Amino acid sequence: MDQFKYIDYISSLEIFKKAEVLGRRLRLGEFNTSCWLQKENIKLDDIKSISRNFPDLRIVIIGEGEFEGFYIYSQKKETCFKFEASILNLK
Repeated sequence: MDQFKYIDYISSLEIFKKAEVLGRRLRLGEFNTSCWLQKENIKLDDIKSISRNFPDLRIVIIGEGEFEGFYIYSQKKETCFKFEASILNLK
């Protein structure tokens, strides 16, 4: 999970809610989402290993704005992480 940064769970829920209201949240399966994932070089296969620790893992993608990014979170564990591409680029 080196490429994921911890985000406060309660704050992340507010971020997700704002993104939804502003229409900035992307949905898996949509063309725009696929383009965004390719641009950010995010491979969903890499998420498989993380999902073992979070059986209720959920994905939120915010395509633009201040909180743009790829987030994963668990309601059961009240935990949220944001993908940080810059961490990968430094290795």
